Amino acid sequence: MNFKSTLFFFSLFITSLAVLSQGTAEKPVDNPAGLIEQASLFSQKTLSITSDFTQEKEMSFLEEKVTSTGKFYFQKENLLRWEYLKPFHYVIILNNNRIRIIDEGEVKDYDAGSNRIFVEISGVMSGLVNGTLLQSDKFGQTWYDAAGCYRVVLTPRETMMKDFLAKIELKLSKQDFSVDELKMFEKSGDYTLITFRNKKMNETIAAEIFNVD
Repeated sequence: MNFKSTLFFFSLFITSLAVLSQGTAEKPVDNPAGLIEQASLFSQKTLSITSDFTQEKEMSFLEEKVTSTGKFYFQKENLLRWEYLKPFHYVIILNNNRIRIIDEGEVKDYDAGSNRIFVEISGVMSGLVNGTLLQSDKFGQTWYDAAGCYRVVLTPRETMMKDFLAKIELKLSKQDFSVDELKMFEKSGDYTLITFRNKKMNETIAAEIFNVD
């Protein structure tokens, strides 16, 4: 898989709905250590997440944003499934170091461990939902206190990540520190915005959801 294909995959994978609010009600958090600790405690109690999502992708060469909807599944430790249902059927499964992509019925398998970019992608995606990304030294962090949420701006520090990722913005629920919105800005200025809805925590997820065999 070449770098261009990997970058496209990353855009779909992290792939983030309306621009995050940065109004006057928002204020910087001077010492976010306590919030990071609370987010970590939440993640420790979260064994699984099931959610609907809407993804909006803005690309400079397209006049209109590309909107997709689907289902998201997460189960500890490193099991993820993004299933796009509309306007096309596209599935990405991360099962530890294995990645499966199902594109309109066509199946392709990859070993994430054999590709450093895949390793980074896997780490980012798992870290976003299990809370470890907020404790990683690979990203600088700026926290803001907004109405009903905390907004966190993550800026990559490593050269490889900087080559295609400018920053990640997270909108965290003040109730349970789960991710309500995720926005990824590419170096080009394009962005992907994902909004999570109907989140269900710690419910049993069928094993075949994450099957890559």
